[in-house]
Amino acid sequence: MEFDEMKKIWDAQNNQPLYTIDEEALRGRIQRKKNNFLVNIVEWLLIISYLACSLLVGVNSFTPRANIFVSLVAAWMFAIVVYLAVIRIRRIKGGRRFDRSIHGDLDHAIYLISYQMRIARVLNWNLLPVGVLIIFSVWETGKLLLISAVILAVYSIVLYASSKSLSGHRRRKRALQVLKEKLENSSI
Repeated sequence: MEFDEMKKIWDAQNNQPLYTIDEEALRGRIQRKKNNFLVNIVEWLLIISYLACSLLVGVNSFTPRANIFVSLVAAWMFAIVVYLAVIRIRRIKGGRRFDRSIHGDLDHAIYLISYQMRIARVLNWNLLPVGVLIIFSVWETGKLLLISAVILAVYSIVLYASSKSLSGHRRRKRALQVLKEKLENSSI
């Protein structure tokens, strides 16, 4: 091959990209990792379940056998409902600030995963005061050992499951951050 032919091939390669990124496939991958629908379902399930528990415990706090700790459990759970509703509203308002480009969708997906991680951490730390208040509320029933063992078993299972969920969120967030770094380095 002569130099002129090689130069033509070289020039042709410089004018055309050597590879392209399938933007639709990339957007689909980001959307799958975003899980906006799942975030909404989890939020509503948490709000409804905590509200139902607080109302159930609150109604039981008016019985003659109830003590102050039963009322505290109801108030604490209702406070968690209010907190979850407030951060849901903030999440929805915060989600509007992202543009609908690939970079914006990627930033929004990272934002949602960070939000899910924050909820998981708050609910993990919520287990301690709720558990202590429940144990104090059953102190007078005489079944403290049995109820405490059941509470400890249930809370252990919940803590294990939420730690697995939190580690899954961390992996998804890291994968999206790596993808974001790659996109920023390739200047798309």
